[in-house]
Amino acid sequence: MLQTRYITVNDFNNYFPEINLREELGTEENAVAFIVRLENRMETFIDANFNRCIEKEYPVFTEYQKKHYKQALLEQAIYIYKNSDISVDSGYDMDKGEVVSRDKIVQLSIAPNAKQELLLCGLWN
Repeated sequence: MLQTRYITVNDFNNYFPEINLREELGTEENAVAFIVRLENRMETFIDANFNRCIEKEYPVFTEYQKKHYKQALLEQAIYIYKNSDISVDSGYDMDKGEVVSRDKIVQLSIAPNAKQELLLCGLWN
């Protein structure tokens, strides 16, 4: 069974009380899988783009950094929940009939509020 590392389904539900992730995604397992994918993708994005290693750095984060990293994950979770995971899109905009550049997809794939939280904890540079 999958297990989250940084945020839980309860963290999500407490931060966004208007949405019950378990009910919305059908089961506890689906909700956990959603968060695990989110954590993995955010970690991969940061590690790949900013030459970091979250897994090694997280244990030595200050409480302030941990707080803002968790909030970044929560902001990214609601962004993906509401907008879908843009990072896996092909880039074809069906409404406009054109291909969106890969750079544009990367730019849109991380929530603006998550970027601010990552800046505060020193992971976005």
